[in-house]
Amino acid sequence: MLEPLFYPQSVAVLGASRDPGKVGHAFIANLIASGYQGKIVPVNPNAGDVLGIPCLKSLKECKDKIDLAVIVVPPKFVKQAIQDSIDAGAQVVTVITAGFKEVGAQGAAAEQELVDLCHKHKVRLQGPNCLGILNAHHRMNATFAPSVPPAGKISVISQSGALCVAILDWAAQQKLGMGKVISIGNKADL
Repeated sequence: MLEPLFYPQSVAVLGASRDPGKVGHAFIANLIASGYQGKIVPVNPNAGDVLGIPCLKSLKECKDKIDLAVIVVPPKFVKQAIQDSIDAGAQVVTVITAGFKEVGAQGAAAEQELVDLCHKHKVRLQGPNCLGILNAHHRMNATFAPSVPPAGKISVISQSGALCVAILDWAAQQKLGMGKVISIGNKADL
């Protein structure tokens, strides 16, 4: 059930960016730097490529099945990004975007719509408002964390993305191996 989260053969990043200061840029850069061997699909209607990888204007243009969709678009576009991901075959959707139940009743209602959409299509939702996932043994860093430790046997699941970043930074400094680091954010589904 969670195989596409831990071992995806393809990762789409909806909201990929050419701007090194943007989270959507960090995801593409980290996937490349980690040596990810699967297909990386950047999606941005205003970019021709991101870090040398051709960028789709919409996930609707994707001809291949997507296992994991990482969503870093503004909150008002997240629901459509999830629908596009479902249409592209994504089995797991990771929503990095914040602005849902952590901001109040209106955000909670919007988050419930995301959960309902995913459940309707039997798709798992990680987040929203999370750091993403790192699986060192699959050579996949689908996070926006700036530091990555070597591969190891310790894994961490945390609600807090900030705590995950602190653990990754510390582990990298100490050269302490990590297996998987999973940020679950608002825990809307996972």
